[in-house]
Amino acid sequence: MSIIKKFLNMFKSGSAEEEEARIRAQKERYENFLKALTEGDLDARWAAVRSVGDLGEPFIEPLIRGLKDEYWIIRRGSADTLGKIGAPAVAPLINSLDSPGVDIQQETIRALQLIGEPSVAPLVQATKNTHPLIRRGAVQGLGIMGEERAVPAIIEAFKDTDAGVRHECAVALGRIGDPRAVAPLIDCLNDPKEQVRLSAMSTLCSLGEPAIEPLIRALVNTNEDVGRRAGISLVTIGEPSVEPLIRSIGDQNPGIRRGSIDVLGQIGNTRAITPIIDALDDPERLVRIEAVKALAALGVPAIAPLMQAFREGDTRMRTGAMEALWMLGQPATTPLIMVLKDDQSDVRKRAALLLGEIGDQKAVDHLTGLLSDDNIAVRREAFEALEMIKKRTAA
Repeated sequence: MSIIKKFLNMFKSGSAEEEEARIRAQKERYENFLKALTEGDLDARWAAVRSVGDLGEPFIEPLIRGLKDEYWIIRRGSADTLGKIGAPAVAPLINSLDSPGVDIQQETIRALQLIGEPSVAPLVQATKNTHPLIRRGAVQGLGIMGEERAVPAIIEAFKDTDAGVRHECAVALGRIGDPRAVAPLIDCLNDPKEQVRLSAMSTLCSLGEPAIEPLIRALVNTNEDVGRRAGISLVTIGEPSVEPLIRSIGDQNPGIRRGSIDVLGQIGNTRAITPIIDALDDPERLVRIEAVKALAALGVPAIAPLMQAFREGDTRMRTGAMEALWMLGQPATTPLIMVLKDDQSDVRKRAALLLGEIGDQKAVDHLTGLLSDDNIAVRREAFEALEMIKKRTAA
């Protein structure tokens, strides 16, 4: 049935004369509307799209064409009017999602959003449409509408062969904010397309707390890239990640311990210093190495606790503290100078060694004083340190 016949059938009531008069008037209005929309100037097209919302279904097709108008105001007016028409416009609007152009899709989705509830089920169904642009638009629309009922369908759409659809899935789940999205989003950290990986990371960060523990477990994913991206996501989440990461330093899995320490070093929260210093005594060498790097990254606030470990820790802890202090460099010079007079000759010797490695001129006079130390090993280390500083200065 043609659009005009549909339109005319709506007005077959009342007396024959009244009906004929109504039909003539409405037909004239319809033809004027089409003429204004297709041939009129901007003002005429704007007046046309704003005038027919109460007339319903017969005007849907030309209004759909109005969504593709060169002027934004006509596209917006067409979307608003289609939104008023409601449920009858849903199917044509979904079909129009295959039109290329962000501006057209934006207004089409806006119309579906204005229609609301009647749009939901058809949009969910459209996530399986044969046309990728329609699938993309359907997922995007459900996300903009914040439709939690659509979460299972959007998660299923992560399997789509079209990268644009997978990208829109990640974005939509971020808008909806449902924790059910966490696991499939972590899987997407290994997507072959960068835009999908980035949107998945962004959504995981926006989900915040529900994503933290799964991201920590993902640090030991068999795919190193997934683990690295999980770490970046935890760093981006920031402060809420700190306590769960600190707890994970005690995890049975050394990979979790190592990854958690690495992320804590990047976040830079000083609450992590003490548990990371404890990790200098971890039985796993790679965990100890990560602890040293993290403490160096945490900077000056880590120096005082490191000095305590340097003086009082067991062999592994002292060695790790020394390496971290060396990596910190000149900021550690003054604390090390202060322990050159320590009662323990071993502390004096190790401090002299570190000062030589750091190479700060400030230590020269203090190291020179150690050349008369009672302990021969201390004197030897002080001499070596002075030689190292002299060479570095000459260079």
